Amino acid sequence: MKIVARDLLSMLPVLLLACAVVSSNSARAQSYPAKPLRLVVPAAPGGVSDNSARALTQALTPLIGQPILIENRAGANGNIGAEACARAAPDGYTACFLQGVLVALNPLAYANIPFDTERDFTPVVHVNWFDSSIVVNAAVPARSIRELVELARNRPGTLNWGSLGSGSTSHLYMEWLQAKTGAVFNHIPYKGAPQLLLAAATGEVQAMTNTPGTVLAHVKAGKLRVVAVISGRTRTPLMPDIPTFQEQGYDLDFRNWNSIFFQRGVPPEAIRRLNTEANIVLRDPKFDERYFAPMATTASGGSPEELAEIVRAARVTAAELVKISKLRLD
Repeated sequence: MKIVARDLLSMLPVLLLACAVVSSNSARAQSYPAKPLRLVVPAAPGGVSDNSARALTQALTPLIGQPILIENRAGANGNIGAEACARAAPDGYTACFLQGVLVALNPLAYANIPFDTERDFTPVVHVNWFDSSIVVNAAVPARSIRELVELARNRPGTLNWGSLGSGSTSHLYMEWLQAKTGAVFNHIPYKGAPQLLLAAATGEVQAMTNTPGTVLAHVKAGKLRVVAVISGRTRTPLMPDIPTFQEQGYDLDFRNWNSIFFQRGVPPEAIRRLNTEANIVLRDPKFDERYFAPMATTASGGSPEELAEIVRAARVTAAELVKISKLRLD
């Protein structure tokens, strides 16, 4: 017994040091954040990304104990905001709310891009998926994707397909359909979502993609018809009777999404803390039902590694779409 006691006494300084280290690490983790955070959103106020960011930060604030201030930096398909965020100090106090298209497609489509998504950013958490829908003007005699494709094959160049510009998801879905089916559409880009929606409702364009929530009122008014939803393999709750793109035999899934990244080199405790608290919010069904479902988005969450895998898969699809469309942006 004396030998054991003596051994324990000799180990006491080591044990005390270990406890101090654990206590110090725990305190350091809990001390973050010690001041308000800034969340850079490379999109204009009022859109799906901005509204998603504001809903999430509102719920996150009491969990992390500090305000999260939204900074909208729109322009150049998100590149302006992403560059500003990439150049911020990697101290865990400037987070980046990035769309999937920005992360996966822009680096492949732009000849010169002022940041490197792999070099400059580190994943934190995936936030939500956007549902979308392929819509036609009510005068178009098509009630499915196959019928729309047949029209565009039999009457090449007579159907206008509207988009929010070269490289937008609507444009790339059109290019993919043309490459895979032999359909021929006229691509008509618009500067904003309101102009595109009006063009579809009035018949200036015959087809486009848009979010289910955005087009629902025009569908109910009889001006537009949804021929497919783009929501993975699950139908959107806003339009449960409409088959998905995949159900109709088409395997492209290039939906947009939102996610949070930090700059490369941010302290690991900042990544862990923000990921942990964000997952608490995103896995709450009441939060999803109240904020995301009305926008036809679906909360996700998960680990930084899972977000990194989503990015890798999206880049493979983006590379195929850039090749098909011969997309090159300045």
